Amino acid sequence: MSRYLLPLALSAVSASVVPAAPAVDAGVAARATDTGSLLSFPIVERRTYQGPPVRRRGVARRDDEAVLYNHTNVAYMIELGLGTPVQTVRVQLDTGSNELWVDPDCSTVTTSASQQFCESLGTYDPNKSRTFVDLEETTQLAYGRGTADIAYVSDTIVVPGSDNSTLKKVQFGVATASDDAAVPILGVGFGNKFNLDYNNLVDELLAQGVTNSRTLSLALGSATSDTGREDPGKNIGNGIVIFGGVDTKKFAGPLVKFDNLPPQAGDPGRPWRYWVQLDSVGFTQPGKTTSDTYSGSSLPIVLDSGSSLSYLPQPVMDALAKSFGVQPQSDGSLIVDCNFGDKGGYVDFTFGSLVVSVPLSDFIWAATSDLCAVGALPSEDTTALLGDTFLRSAYVVFDQDNKNIYMAQAANCGSNEQVLAKGGNYNLTGECNVAQKSAAAGGLLPLSAAALFGLVGIQAVLSLL
Repeated sequence: MSRYLLPLALSAVSASVVPAAPAVDAGVAARATDTGSLLSFPIVERRTYQGPPVRRRGVARRDDEAVLYNHTNVAYMIELGLGTPVQTVRVQLDTGSNELWVDPDCSTVTTSASQQFCESLGTYDPNKSRTFVDLEETTQLAYGRGTADIAYVSDTIVVPGSDNSTLKKVQFGVATASDDAAVPILGVGFGNKFNLDYNNLVDELLAQGVTNSRTLSLALGSATSDTGREDPGKNIGNGIVIFGGVDTKKFAGPLVKFDNLPPQAGDPGRPWRYWVQLDSVGFTQPGKTTSDTYSGSSLPIVLDSGSSLSYLPQPVMDALAKSFGVQPQSDGSLIVDCNFGDKGGYVDFTFGSLVVSVPLSDFIWAATSDLCAVGALPSEDTTALLGDTFLRSAYVVFDQDNKNIYMAQAANCGSNEQVLAKGGNYNLTGECNVAQKSAAAGGLLPLSAAALFGLVGIQAVLSLL
C-alpha cells in the first residue's frame, strides 16, 4: 500500500448520478434507474506554484515504502461533503494512491502562495459531525519534504449536487498534524483486499449501490493557453472523471483493452497499481507524418494522475533530448524553446495496437512565464510512470473488478455518459470522428531563460520561486 502527497491545484466541481441511457451533460440533477447509476465529476486543473518538483518517499500504513513522484504546481481535484451536517472539502484526484485523507496544516506550508491555496480547500472538523466515529487508529505519512499524522475516522460522505449518492460509515483519514503537506488526497487506486484492509471510496460506491462496478474513467482535458506563472488556483483547463461509467464522446476510435499488470518486482512494497505494458515511445517531428521509435522504450509503466510530469527511463530521456535538439540539465530536465510545439509534432506512446499521440504543445511544460521544459524527467532506478503530460491526451478506463485498463486517444465532441456493468469486456467505440491531435500552444512565451540558467536545471530554478 502506498500514499502520494503533492502540491496541487483546486477545482470547483459539481457531481451527478445519471442513468445509463441517453446523452447527459455533466452537472445535471441526480437521477438513477434500474439499470444502475454513475457519478460524473467535472474537474478543473489549476496552478498553485508551491515550489520545485521533489521526489517523495511515503510510509505506507503497514510500514511498506514506496517511491513517490508527485510533482508541483498543477493537479485535478473534486469536491466532497463530509459529515452531518455537510462540511465541504476539495481533494486531489490521484490514481497513484488508494486512500482519502483531509485537513493538512496549512500553517506549515513553505510558501505564502501554497498556504493561500491550502486554506482555500476547506476543512473537516469531526466534532461538528453527529455521524462521526473515531476508529482509534493512527499512522504517520512521511515525505521527502513533509509529514502528516493521520487519525482514521468513519463518517458520511455526500457528493455535492447528488441527492442519491450519500455514503454512510465511510473510512478515511484526518490529519491531526502535518508539516509542509499542502493538499488533501482522494486516492482512487486498488483498495480493499489489494492494498487496504478496508473499503476505500471506489469500493464503497459499489458496496452502497451508487455504482455497478469498481470502474472509473478519466479525461483530463488538453492543456490551455493559461501557462506560465499565474496566481495560485487559476483555472488552466478542465476534464471529467466518471465513477462506474464512461463517456463515449470524450474519445475517438475503439477503447482498447489491456491487462492491468500485477505488482512489479522492484516496486517498493509491491502494491497493486495501474500498471500497463508500454511497447514503445516515439517522436513525430513538426511537419512530419512518421514517428521515430526510441530503443529501450518497452517497459511496464504506471498511469498516475497525481504526477504532473512523466518519468521515463534514461535512454528514452536521452532520445527525447536529441529529438528536441537540447542538452539535458544537471537534474535531467530538458529545457526547450516554449514555441517548439507551435508547428505541431507529437510524442507517440504505443500500447499494442493503440498509439496515443501527445501534441508537443501539451508535452512541453511551462515552469515559469519564460522557462519551459519537456514534461518528463528520468525515472533513474525507480518506478517509471506516465503522469498528466501523457494523460491529457489519453482517455482511460480503470477496471478494478477485472484487472483491466482500457485506453483510447482523447477527444471531445460533447457528452454521452453510460453505465459500466461489473462483467467487463467493454466493447465501446468513441463517437468522435477524428482524434483531436492538434492543441493550441498559445501562451507559451519565448524561452529567454535557457541560456541564462545554463546547466543549473529546472528544479533548481523553481526552488527560487
